[in-house]
Amino acid sequence: LALGHCEFADPFVSFNGRERFVENLSNLGSFITKYSAKSLNYETATATNTVETKFMVKLELNLPWKPVLAWPWGVTCEIDPETNLIVVHREAWDIDAWEGVKQVFRKPTTSVN
Repeated sequence: LALGHCEFADPFVSFNGRERFVENLSNLGSFITKYSAKSLNYETATATNTVETKFMVKLELNLPWKPVLAWPWGVTCEIDPETNLIVVHREAWDIDAWEGVKQVFRKPTTSVN
C-alpha cells in the first residue's frame, strides 16, 4: 500500500496522492480491452529501502484499429522504513516516451497473448 501523499511518476507526469493514482487507473479501465504482463525482473535493496520490478507489458486499446502498446515497463518503489508503505512509485519505460505514443497511431505489430 502507498501513503496518501506518495509520489507517482511516469515518463509523462508526476504527481502526489494515492487518490489521484487510483482515479487515473479507474479511468483507464474502459480504454484498455486486453492486457498481458510478464515478469522480467524483481530486486530488493534493503540498504535503500527500494523494490525494483520490470515487466513486459502489452496493452490493447479500445480504438477501432486496436493498437497494442508493448514495451518493457519498470517500476521502482521507495519504502518508508517506519511504516513499510510506498512513498515513491516511479515508472520507467525501455523506450522513448514519444515512441510509446506513436504506437497508438500505428497498426499493431504484436498481439496481446
